[in-house]
Order: sequence, then C-alpha cells, then structure tokens
Amino acid sequence: MTPEEYQKLKEAEKEHLRKIRDLKKAQRSASRKSSVTKAVTGMATDMQDLFDEHGQMIERLQMDSALSEARMEVALDSVEMNSEVSEAQDAAELAKLEEEQKKARARDLINQMKQETGAVQQKNAPTSEPSPIDTKSEEKPLPEKTIGRMKP
Repeated sequence: MTPEEYQKLKEAEKEHLRKIRDLKKAQRSASRKSSVTKAVTGMATDMQDLFDEHGQMIERLQMDSALSEARMEVALDSVEMNSEVSEAQDAAELAKLEEEQKKARARDLINQMKQETGAVQQKNAPTSEPSPIDTKSEEKPLPEKTIGRMKP
C-alpha cells in the first residue's frame, strides 16, 4: 500500500467516524426530544385528568351544598312553623289570662259594691236578715285557750 492510498483510506475512515459521531449526536438529540415530548404529553394528560377530577369534585360539592341548603331551608321552615304555633299558643294563653283578670276585676267590683250597699243598708235600715258579709262575724267566739286542744 502506498502512502497516498494510505492517506485516502485514513481520510475515508475519518470521514466515516465523523458521520458516525454526527449520527450519534442526532440520535441523542432525537432521543432527548422524544423524552421531552413524552414528558410534556404525560404532563398534559395528567393535567387533563386532574382537571376532570377537579370538575367532578366541584360538581359533588355543589350537589352537597344544594342538599345542605335544602335541609337548612326545611329546618328553618319547621322552626318558623313551630314559632308560629307557639306564638298562637302564647296569644291564646295571653287571652285567657286577660279574660281571668277581667273576671277577677269584675268579682272585686261586685264585692266592693256589695260592701258599699251593705254598709249603706245598715246605716239606713237595719234588717233582721244578716248580710252575707256579716255571717262571718256571727260565728261563736272561741274560749280562751287552755292546755290541750280547743274544739270548735
């Protein structure tokens, strides 16, 4: 082999090694791009899954809050009904009390009028019939107390 052939062969080998090196660089670059693309695609898929899960959670929370609001409204309605019933009962009791007070006042007035008329009758014309007020005064007086029980 001549030195010229040797140099050509050497240059061809160098060229071949450069091409292999460039191909290896391209392969590494393509593999990096591929792994980055897979990672981005995986992240996008994961984000979409998270977004879907988030939407489902929000929907569940909305349903739970709607259910809780409905329960709260029913409870408030029952409380209002109970308060209305108790207010009606209170009003009825108040009316009864007022009625009893009126009756008591009427009785007091009647007793007062009887006392006044009885006192006027006694002054003007004493009667042989005892008045209902005087019946208490006609009870037999009890003797002074001695040792032991007193019998009426």
